[in-house]
Amino acid sequence: MGNEAGDLDSVASSIGYAWYRSHAETQSIGGKTVALMPMPRSDLSLRAENVYALAMAGVNEPFDELLCPEDLPPDHKSTDYALVDHNNNHNSLNTRVVAVVDHHEDEGKYHDTASPRIIEPAGSCASLVTRLFMSGSGHISIPPDLAGLLLSAIVIDTRGLRKGGKALEVDRAAAAWLLGYVDPMKQPSLTGESYMTQTPKETEPSMSKEIVDHAWLRTLSDTLSSKKSAVSHLSTRDLLRRDYKQYALELSPSLKQESGGVIQVGLATVPLPLSAFFKSGSAVVINATISWMEERGLTILGVLTTYRSKKDKGRREQLWIVKRSKDAPQQQTLTRALFDGLDEDASLELKPRRFSRYGFGKKGDVTGNEEDGDDDTSSHEDSGHDKQPAGAVNDSPFGDAFIARVYQQKNTHATRKQVAPLLKRILGE
Repeated sequence: MGNEAGDLDSVASSIGYAWYRSHAETQSIGGKTVALMPMPRSDLSLRAENVYALAMAGVNEPFDELLCPEDLPPDHKSTDYALVDHNNNHNSLNTRVVAVVDHHEDEGKYHDTASPRIIEPAGSCASLVTRLFMSGSGHISIPPDLAGLLLSAIVIDTRGLRKGGKALEVDRAAAAWLLGYVDPMKQPSLTGESYMTQTPKETEPSMSKEIVDHAWLRTLSDTLSSKKSAVSHLSTRDLLRRDYKQYALELSPSLKQESGGVIQVGLATVPLPLSAFFKSGSAVVINATISWMEERGLTILGVLTTYRSKKDKGRREQLWIVKRSKDAPQQQTLTRALFDGLDEDASLELKPRRFSRYGFGKKGDVTGNEEDGDDDTSSHEDSGHDKQPAGAVNDSPFGDAFIARVYQQKNTHATRKQVAPLLKRILGE
């Protein structure tokens, strides 16, 4: 079972590990292992890149071949779960975690039940799953469709294994090995054409260095990236839930609330600049965001944007919304702790911005073209408009029931994988 965000890495890793666990001769388990999708079947279509990669693997809408939560009867007897692309099962108390394969920060669980328990750095969890195939007895032959699915997850998570990005040696080695099992002639490109290439069945030492320049992989990476960013047709609610994780956060003693000290925090990754997300000051977007917080029972919502500028530079922003509570006298302390912690943290390199950049406030006060960030010395970036400390910015469009702030994130390499642990360090025990 992958994480609740349901990205391609989670989907591919779930299917890949289930196949490995069911077929590997070294696995002395009874019965078969089945991949459980972490989201309802209706949500699978929210990610065009997932739809594309699954179609290449022969799994098409309406995805009847996949097991989704609604397919499980209330009295089902499944109690043993393997976690991929996360290492803490927040969804159920009635389960035993028998395996973990993940590349996020280790939360220290399941040492006594999980075998294997693999938690280590990698650009993609699919690379760690692939390594299990690679390190087998030599009798495992991975199906071409599965090899292509795992490869798709690796290239989209590492931006085509580009140098200087998130790709590590484990990712390059896994991609080189998988290429030996993929038949590019059967993999459609974005235009419907095919690419002829020769790929070895064995991973040569030089392959991991040459993998970055592989023509078919570049085409696959560009196609998946294009699909991933095609979200203009999605509603605000769909944008928030398509790549979403929620955490039950145990607060530190100084921040304990009447609710027992546990709050719900949601982190949504959105592949758009905030200027596009807000749609020039649309009240509909504000209302839909508030409705999402109410639907999920959130005290804090973080919207983490990621996109490419016109000059193809990576850009990130953050929107934080905290719900006020009349029944919790420590709410002001919680809010102060959150924003002080974000302001003081050096790892994300956050710079406060005003909501007026995005179409809110007085007419003529909008600078909201995010492409002005292409040049870090631009007049917009250095103007006094955004130079006030975050505590002085009071132009939030979310009303008196919420406290909200926006930031530019100068460290564009930091993702939710880094933000979530930071949040726990700021507010948690």
